Amino acid sequence: MSEEQENPQENKPIDLSKKEEPVVQPINEGPVTPPPFQQPPPFQQPPPFGQFGGGFGQQNLPNATAALVLGIIALPACCFYGIFGLIFGIIAWILGSGDMKKYQLNPGLYTESSYKNAKAGKICGMIATILSVLTILFFVLVIVGAITNPQMYDDFIRGMK
Repeated sequence: MSEEQENPQENKPIDLSKKEEPVVQPINEGPVTPPPFQQPPPFQQPPPFGQFGGGFGQQNLPNATAALVLGIIALPACCFYGIFGLIFGIIAWILGSGDMKKYQLNPGLYTESSYKNAKAGKICGMIATILSVLTILFFVLVIVGAITNPQMYDDFIRGMK
């Protein structure tokens, strides 16, 4: 063993008479051989609801509850000359179908119950819209009939008394 290896902590003066060439590496040059190409890991979706943890990390669809509430309100609102039922029904239909598309694009991200709420809201909105259009059409036909045939309308009203 050499003397330097025996006492590594000993302070020794630097001998400047020896000229050693410092090893200089180029600054902007990379390694001679390029690193092997590695692909990033593939994107993995969370498992579907009910598997491996019961849907941990899933979220509700943003407008599912609003679509359901508007669809339910739109059904009895058809009785008010069809106007409110038509407005609420169309909004529920649009919100429900938008959320259903979001769920179909990425079903692992959203809960199944919010998808069912959006679907129910869309169906209620469709039914309410159709009933509202029929109600509005009925009232328009009654008004047009009363204007074009006032005698028949008066006889009908007198017959109801």
